[in-house]
Amino acid sequence: MDAAEAFNRAQLLVSRGDADEAHRSLDALLAADPAHLGALLLKARLLLEMRKDQEALAVLDRAVAAWPRSAPAIDARARCLHALGRDEEALADARQALALLEEGENFRHAGSVYLTIVWCLREMRRYREALAVAEEGLRRTPDAVLAQWATQVEEDLARAERERC
Repeated sequence: MDAAEAFNRAQLLVSRGDADEAHRSLDALLAADPAHLGALLLKARLLLEMRKDQEALAVLDRAVAAWPRSAPAIDARARCLHALGRDEEALADARQALALLEEGENFRHAGSVYLTIVWCLREMRRYREALAVAEEGLRRTPDAVLAQWATQVEEDLARAERERC
């Protein structure tokens, strides 16, 4: 089985909910191809779902080291850092991913990158900045989830302003 077939099999296992077998499949694929980006990202996602955040971060560190110009790798690392409550670091990574969106196929991940930035800024209660980023992202790419979060940030901003008064 080649790497593409092995990765497709791992994705199928994940979609079926067979996380244990998916992990074994991904481990075998990564043993043969340690820098397989899809396998690294999927492995990290599974680890995050299992609440193994530090292990996921280590896998994402590998992904970013192997693919330093990959917006999805850097964005995934940012999301993991956000899950760990390390929002300043997450924001720095997400902004790095944002800067890469014009390169190659990275543009396909614009919605995700903008969403990560919005989440980090919202968590830090920087609502105006989060809203501006969401609006910029929506001008760049129509994304229903990003639009939903923009609405949430607007509500957060209004609530924060009411509390301040």
